[in-house]
Amino acid sequence: MKQFFQLIRPRTLPLAVSVTLCGTALAARHGALRADVFALALATTLLLQILSNLANDYGDGQRGTDRLRAPDAPPRLSAGGGISPQRLKRMMAATATATVVCGLALLFAALPGRFARLVFAALGVLALAAALGYTLGRRAYGYHALGEAAVWLTFGLLGIGGHFYLQAQVWDAAVLLPACGSGLLAAAVLHINNIRDIHSDRAAGKRTLANLLGFAAAKQLHTALTAGGLLCYAAYGLLHPPP
Repeated sequence: MKQFFQLIRPRTLPLAVSVTLCGTALAARHGALRADVFALALATTLLLQILSNLANDYGDGQRGTDRLRAPDAPPRLSAGGGISPQRLKRMMAATATATVVCGLALLFAALPGRFARLVFAALGVLALAAALGYTLGRRAYGYHALGEAAVWLTFGLLGIGGHFYLQAQVWDAAVLLPACGSGLLAAAVLHINNIRDIHSDRAAGKRTLANLLGFAAAKQLHTALTAGGLLCYAAYGLLHPPP
């Protein structure tokens, strides 16, 4: 059980929960709150985050990146030999299957039209690709300084906008502000982890924004991401005060 919790990295899960809560709160403001859609959306988002964590442990372990991590960095089981690659792949396959099943149940519960379901199914495929593609594959985007951009998109525009639409069945441009805020704050979390690993990532040949910019500039970017996220939320509150 301890091994399982170490693999799923529970400290990262509140990020996934926050996306569902924010999108649902925005929908509730529009008078559109459905408990069944909220529960399925929360489960799907958590499974996507867990799948991403498993894939990162496997991908970085296979590339040898985690063998160079700083002593104070959270340990990774794959690189440390705590779990075999075959068993980790089976866990990834099971989690991916559960994610797809839960996501399909969400689409059929929330959306009445075939076209909307197809659109959101395509977005679901994109979310799966993002969860797996950070460290997996020859073109893993986490090794090409695209991690922050991908997180901003998935935890921001797609995450918040998608959850809002699934509940409200309408689109509101005002949602873009909290969506951007959520994405920027999530990107700040990834970025500060990359700052921590700046030297080990560089030694392993992993290109991140942090090691491309250097320590001082990376700290400035982290401040900008955090401040930008908070300002987006503040702007939404000022432009759209609660009734």
